[in-house]
Amino acid sequence: MTSSDALDEWRHTIEAGKLREFLIATGNTTDAERDFIPPTFLVTAAADFIPRLLTDLLKVDRRRTLHGEQTYEHFCPIRVGDELICTARLESDRISESRDGSKKRIVTVTIDYIRAADGVAACRETQTIIELGQ
Repeated sequence: MTSSDALDEWRHTIEAGKLREFLIATGNTTDAERDFIPPTFLVTAAADFIPRLLTDLLKVDRRRTLHGEQTYEHFCPIRVGDELICTARLESDRISESRDGSKKRIVTVTIDYIRAADGVAACRETQTIIELGQ
């Protein structure tokens, strides 16, 4: 895929204060001074993108939307101060029919996180979104 295949692209810098807030919010006060991120911290990098994805790009009814699955595949450590180039791509968008005849839309999106300083792929996030009642 090329960058023109991207749903969206943005930059996100890992800030020490935001990491500290995340660790406290998730009950991890023992690691509050570390300089690398926990595996799920990247949820903060996509926080502004997800509402745009659902409402503007996918045009889903958020009242009928479920969070189906979310995975992170880390390739190298991400540290405080790292600037990430975040690129979201649509992997699939399909309608599935259940045995009872009800339909649901299943959308899978990947977000690649690339360290801006050296171009190294740091992580890939995959999200599945389910819209009921199609």
